[in-house]
Amino acid sequence: MKKLFSLTITFLILLSLVVGCSQPERVKSDTAVDNTEISKQAVDSAFKRMWQNVTFTNLASYIKTDVADNFFAIDADGVTANMEETLADTTRLKMLESLKFKFFDEQIKVYDNVAIINGRTQAFSNDKYAAEVLYTAIFVKQGGVWKYKNWQGTWSKNSPPPPAFSTEKK
Repeated sequence: MKKLFSLTITFLILLSLVVGCSQPERVKSDTAVDNTEISKQAVDSAFKRMWQNVTFTNLASYIKTDVADNFFAIDADGVTANMEETLADTTRLKMLESLKFKFFDEQIKVYDNVAIINGRTQAFSNDKYAAEVLYTAIFVKQGGVWKYKNWQGTWSKNSPPPPAFSTEKK
């Protein structure tokens, strides 16, 4: 009986070693991050181009070349929109065009063909501090171009009360 128990334990140990050693090596998620300066600069350039063009004046032409087909945004005020809805929300686009923004605390991570930018921005209206937003912007690389795919903003706890503006979206 003792010998059978000993053989069973030995067999289970050997089985767990064989199964454990034969599993494919798992890659840590950090190793998939492309932290090269060239990749970060390319994504930062795409982000700056996006921010210059997400306005009433420029968005229609920008979406033709630099926005992913399945774009989706969740703005700090809770409004969600795909690209058609974003383009139709002219009140918001005009407001974005009228404000000046100061970006800081930006972090860029590149995962093969996906890039995630996290940061904060302060908005100013006629040089008056209007709001602070924490944001995440996602870009995907398609056909060699970093395309704008997603935006998510949240009012910072340090932000003044959010500006009141009505949008055309109901």
